[in-house]
Amino acid sequence: MKKEYADKLYNDFPLLYADRNKSLKESLMGFGFECGDGWFDLIYDLSTKLERCIEIYIQENPKDHPRAVQVKEKFGGLRFYMTSETSEMSNLINEAENKSYETCEICGKEGKPNEKGWVTTLCDDCKENK
Repeated sequence: MKKEYADKLYNDFPLLYADRNKSLKESLMGFGFECGDGWFDLIYDLSTKLERCIEIYIQENPKDHPRAVQVKEKFGGLRFYMTSETSEMSNLINEAENKSYETCEICGKEGKPNEKGWVTTLCDDCKENK
């Protein structure tokens, strides 16, 4: 993902991405967002919802809160890993991961996973131009 997109996510959701500058032994967010720009809107929407959940969580648990550990593509779908999560957070993550299988990772248009070789989720145009 482009640096400008990653920076926007980091700046807009400081609680969720609080570990982005930790060592790779502590958090894999040091690798950044290991996926294409086409999923930016999907991740931004998920991050908005998770940040709200974390804000509520902190009211009851001020010492520690869930944070993103890794965000990447795997087998054509989004993977979003957290240090911990509530059932609401799990449901939101599952919903976004499911949507990723219908969203082109490159451009964000409607897509589907390819069936041969390295599995990626692409629209027809991006699949042809890859």
